Amino acid sequence: MKISVNWIKEFMPDFPVNNEADAQKISDKLALTSTEVEDKGYQIPQSTGLVVGQVLEVRSIENSTHLKITIVNAGKKDYQVVTGAPNVVKGQLVVLALPGAHLPENKLIEATELDGQISQGMLVSLQEIGFDDAIAPKKHEAGIYVFPSDSEVQPGDDAVKALGIDDLMINTELTANRGDMLSIRGNLYEFSALFEKDFKKIDFDIQESAQTAASQLSASVDPTLANPYYLRIVNHVTVKESPLWLQRRLWNSGIRPINNLVDVTNYVMLLLGQPMHVFDLDQLHHHEIRVALSSDETITTLDGEKRQLKAGEDIVVYDGQDPQMLAGVMGGSQSEVTENTSNVVLESAVFNPVLIRKTARRFNLHSQASQRFERGIDVSNSRKALDYAAALIKDLAGGEIAQGVIEAQADIAKEKQIAISLGDINGYLGTQASLDDAADIWRRLSFVFEQDGDNFLVTVPQRRPDITIKADLIEEFVRIYGYEKIPAHLPQAVNQKSGLTADQKLDRSIREILLALGLTQAISYSLTTTEFASQFTSQARPLVKLAYPMSQEHAVMRQSVLATLIQAAAYNAARKISDIRLFETGDVFYGRPDNDPDQLPIEKQQIAAVISGKPSADWQHNDQNYDFYDIKGLLTALLSKLNLKGKILFKKSQSQPEMHPGQTADVYLDDQYLGFVGQINPQLANQYKLGRTFVFQLDSNLVHDRCQHGTDYRPLDKFPTIERDLSLLVDKNLQAADIVSIITKNAGSYLRQVNLVDVYEGTELGQQKKSLSYRLQFVNPDATLTDEIVNAAMARISTALFDQLRVTTR
Repeated sequence: MKISVNWIKEFMPDFPVNNEADAQKISDKLALTSTEVEDKGYQIPQSTGLVVGQVLEVRSIENSTHLKITIVNAGKKDYQVVTGAPNVVKGQLVVLALPGAHLPENKLIEATELDGQISQGMLVSLQEIGFDDAIAPKKHEAGIYVFPSDSEVQPGDDAVKALGIDDLMINTELTANRGDMLSIRGNLYEFSALFEKDFKKIDFDIQESAQTAASQLSASVDPTLANPYYLRIVNHVTVKESPLWLQRRLWNSGIRPINNLVDVTNYVMLLLGQPMHVFDLDQLHHHEIRVALSSDETITTLDGEKRQLKAGEDIVVYDGQDPQMLAGVMGGSQSEVTENTSNVVLESAVFNPVLIRKTARRFNLHSQASQRFERGIDVSNSRKALDYAAALIKDLAGGEIAQGVIEAQADIAKEKQIAISLGDINGYLGTQASLDDAADIWRRLSFVFEQDGDNFLVTVPQRRPDITIKADLIEEFVRIYGYEKIPAHLPQAVNQKSGLTADQKLDRSIREILLALGLTQAISYSLTTTEFASQFTSQARPLVKLAYPMSQEHAVMRQSVLATLIQAAAYNAARKISDIRLFETGDVFYGRPDNDPDQLPIEKQQIAAVISGKPSADWQHNDQNYDFYDIKGLLTALLSKLNLKGKILFKKSQSQPEMHPGQTADVYLDDQYLGFVGQINPQLANQYKLGRTFVFQLDSNLVHDRCQHGTDYRPLDKFPTIERDLSLLVDKNLQAADIVSIITKNAGSYLRQVNLVDVYEGTELGQQKKSLSYRLQFVNPDATLTDEIVNAAMARISTALFDQLRVTTR
């Protein structure tokens, strides 16, 4: 919220801000105790050489279609100014930029000649001195600014001061729980507590006429939609431009002045924090106000947009069956106040914050009113705000305030009381605060309390709906008491079970192994789109969707780490990084099969890696692109380091639509599915604008279950090994894993290692045939191994290969 220092000083004259350095000190104090300050300084850039001028004469220039000569009095001297302003009229009080004046963007005003006439300065519009179009009064948007006729400004006055743009502003960036600070009143309470300064309360009188409000209007409200809900009627008003003091308050706060009626409601909202709306009573054909949920209907709002409502989703204020406004968000054009308005209805209410937020978000209508309703309104202040607005309208627009307030709903809950002791405070904070400290802080916060020894019963005012439990009160205490007074020391107790668990150590080992293999760790969002969420999954499972996503790109929880890791690879590729080596360990989420909303989703962990491009160049000028064996080698190296219980098996797979059907293998740990490895489908790679890309993804939970956390060591072999080569003629479609499995099962207990050393394909071998050469290593740890034992093992292997796979030896 933009806080006007001058406005604060109306109620707290000794508020300690007189210049920008003081504003910085206040900002620092707020940042330490209440809220961050987004900016401080002036709402409008500061110009020099601007004075109030009175137009004494206006005459045309011969042969000029739009330029005029004006004689403007600036107090002690008259100036001839040539202007093209279409709205300049004799007698007006205007803003005159004298020769030598400096306007925003380093614009220097000098005496010049226009159409043969000397122009001693410039009559300026508000936009020319730095006003944004969104806050400049609409009445003057096509010409120069004209001070209202009842302004207390005189020719020669400093126009910067007259416009009030010399007012320092402190722009706070409020959190969702501090809706009370979205008003001058709320900030006065805050400053009073921080600086121990008193402030004047708002005082006014209201005089009602003999005519009653109830005779002109009735109202009914669903209490779940609005509570309280008040209406007042003011008859025989005159709609006109607001006085200058009111316009200054609004444009310095970032709100455009409209007319005296609408401006009063905005002024009261800024001052008291209560959003309000004003209806043209004569445009209500039924005179039956009703607050209810929407139907399938349309409403045209004040911005001219026609909006389609959905049944049961929006709070609407109706006149009979005619929708008049999106409650708490924006009024409707049907009952808009115009220059012809004579009788008005003032509305002051507190609407359901959840529904207001949904409506504002659905229509992208985040107004000043909706911002306050979403964060919480002081329900005890709604009636006072209504009366104050009615009294101001009577002062500024004339008219008569109808007798009585229409209370359609006024069942206000009592103020919450919270019991707290000095021991609670010091126990939580570790401080040595005294009873006097606690009592003093409750007084500074304007909290009523009762004290019984060390115990307090604190009554939380309705303006602070964020305080609901004892911990909230302790937070209020410490931010006023001072965070710097909390003692800094280590905890007295020491956790005897400190250190990493076995699972945490394994996770760290996995990351270290992958880093050592030349991969770079990535950390990506667990949220993605519906399309990406279910990519690279082994089976279809219910998605976990967010109820209120921040964007459609982050609306669903991922079911595969690889799905988001591929997006990270694509992000790098789009920035000309073609050699990609990434891995990630993270969580995936599956919905429950029965979609039970009371059950949390299923959470699993996965390990994924992606490589694309070329390995690092070396002195041998090896510029070969990555292939299937590179990613399989990385995976094999990882699994060999993890010391898993069981045997790793690779089986050719075509079940993954996102993977290349000829270069993908499923990975099994014994008979349990562990993951997959291979090349992603070229069509998908093109979609991501990636080259040939190879990946693997593993079930981290299974890795943890089957990992042997201890390591078994054996002594070095004392006896020599015997090596034998085995050359086989096999079908091309035969999987090497099947061959190695048969060799291992039939070689006996002395087989130490099996390595593939050569692959050969040639026409002399026959169609669909290839030659595989394996080197087998045998060793007996207890004695010298004999050739007879090894020869017998080789014979068993050859026989089994032929019997089971029809593989012959060469």
